Amino acid sequence: MYESNEIKHSSIESACVRFADIENIEQIANECGMRGQVLRNKLNPNQPHQLTVSELIRITTATDNHDIINSAILEVGLTAVRLPKRGDSKPLTLSAMSVASHTGEINRHILEAESDRRLTRVKKDQIIKKAQDAVRELVFLMSDVENRCGGAGPFVSMCADAVLSGMPIPGM
Repeated sequence: MYESNEIKHSSIESACVRFADIENIEQIANECGMRGQVLRNKLNPNQPHQLTVSELIRITTATDNHDIINSAILEVGLTAVRLPKRGDSKPLTLSAMSVASHTGEINRHILEAESDRRLTRVKKDQIIKKAQDAVRELVFLMSDVENRCGGAGPFVSMCADAVLSGMPIPGM
């Protein structure tokens, strides 16, 4: 028998299908200066048309949905995270709890998939979404710590923020 080790669907194709399922294609196409049917064709893996880089940037900017770009970068063995804007900080404990929450949900999805002995497309998409969210939160946390730790003043401020946010203090 012939066995193919080739992946049948690339992550970009899967991302295009997910994107088309959740976004309003007509509205996005109008915002990006193209016809809705053209965009639908470019998002359909069974069509010969493909998105250009400039079109991908325009639809990502219009929707704030980075799934297709993330998948394209993943195809070359990299991952990307949108960098936080100045002023997008939150208490460090809240950032750390967000990372733990996303990681817990990933664990839950994986345990469910292992108990079912199969990984459905929907479950795979949920795991990837949560992993991307966790990585984004980690980048935000790293960036926030770097921005706060420019000297002794920011370090004291960071510690006070952690204590006031409810971080347990040993011995108290």
